[in-house]
Amino acid sequence: MRLLRLTIIPILLCTLPLMGTIISAKPEIRKSLEYKEALTSFKKKYFKKSFLLFNKLLLKYPSNEHINFYYGRSAFELKNYEYAFTAYDNILINTPENTRVRAEFARTLMMMKSYKEAKKEFNKILVSPIPITVRKNIEKMIKIIDNKEKNYILNKVAIFGFGWDDNIDNNTHIDTTAYGSIDLNNDTKQKHDTYMNLILVGNLIVPSKKNNTAWESTLITFIQEQSRYKDNNLFLLSLSSGISYSKKSYKNLTSLTYDHVWIGGHKTLYLYGITNSVKYKLNKKEMIKLDIKLKKKKFAEEDNYDKSSQIEEFTLGYDKILSNNKDKISLSTSYIEERKRQGTRTDVDKNTNKYQISYLKNILSYDATFNYQKELNKYKEITTNLPKRDDDKQTLSVKLAKKMSKTKTISLEYKNIKNKSNINTYTYKKQSVNLNYTLVF
Repeated sequence: MRLLRLTIIPILLCTLPLMGTIISAKPEIRKSLEYKEALTSFKKKYFKKSFLLFNKLLLKYPSNEHINFYYGRSAFELKNYEYAFTAYDNILINTPENTRVRAEFARTLMMMKSYKEAKKEFNKILVSPIPITVRKNIEKMIKIIDNKEKNYILNKVAIFGFGWDDNIDNNTHIDTTAYGSIDLNNDTKQKHDTYMNLILVGNLIVPSKKNNTAWESTLITFIQEQSRYKDNNLFLLSLSSGISYSKKSYKNLTSLTYDHVWIGGHKTLYLYGITNSVKYKLNKKEMIKLDIKLKKKKFAEEDNYDKSSQIEEFTLGYDKILSNNKDKISLSTSYIEERKRQGTRTDVDKNTNKYQISYLKNILSYDATFNYQKELNKYKEITTNLPKRDDDKQTLSVKLAKKMSKTKTISLEYKNIKNKSNINTYTYKKQSVNLNYTLVF
């Protein structure tokens, strides 16, 4: 679960409130056009310009703490950490009691991966009289450093949920299916049931000390327990493990994958293969994603051997954060080709096209997600007296999520699914409701 590879360091760093004071520039400096232009550029986040302008001011006033500070801040935003380090160090030589500058100095060391030195600087701040919120944030960063020194990152998530489904067997609502010149009666009885589910996710990242690679492994456990119809109970174990390469706005992860599924308490099927995932950040608000999956599906029970198949999947996605930095739109398209490995079944070989659009809207303190997915399945073989099967599945869902704290979220989701088919037996409708509680620990 790649969404679980959390980037919490930048978030925590940005939560540090102002600490201490920066000695104001002398009146003659504050009144100069150069200084006003440099400060205005910094406040407008034109960091390249403010970096150059404060650099010119430093040539005139090399010991001025105010100019050194904003020169360092501009350098930090540009990821020129060596320049920021020098600027903050120049200030602390003369005013070692300035906790605001020391905090910036410490987080610069942290971004330079000088964790031992950064930890020393954070600990110096902790012995100073600072606000409680600042103290908590610094303690969190020290904890992050401790985890970094362990040479691995371990993310854990648990999701507890309850749900209701009004058609658990996907039975059709159409009475008959034409089989040649004969009309066969369909089972139109729709079973509804409630269920409980539990999802446990563990994500381990072990970065390399020598380059930009890392070993990443994810384990997912999914349990769904039906209230009445136990034959629909689900138990899934999913494991992926592989090597990632990251550099600036680019990341590539190649993993071996293994999924094992039990239905109704019986060992049913497993899938294994290889996945390659690419993410490329176009800018701060836009990202494109490419996933390629090659898998083999095999049924463990002898009666179902002829359902075994080989699957090839290609997915292209695009994410864009909107202007308010809270809302997001996501688009994706997938092509899936499944081919049977043996037997004479006519319901295995198929081509699938998926199209999905998702819009996340922040409403007050809630996140509302509206999602639409269209799935077209075209089967390759003809059953006796029946045409080639074509399905058109459309899913509409609405999800409302409330973040209770940094680690706790509660969400409610409604789904409406309609599957149309040129063979009446496979035409169905269903609705479901899910209430989930998510805990990150």
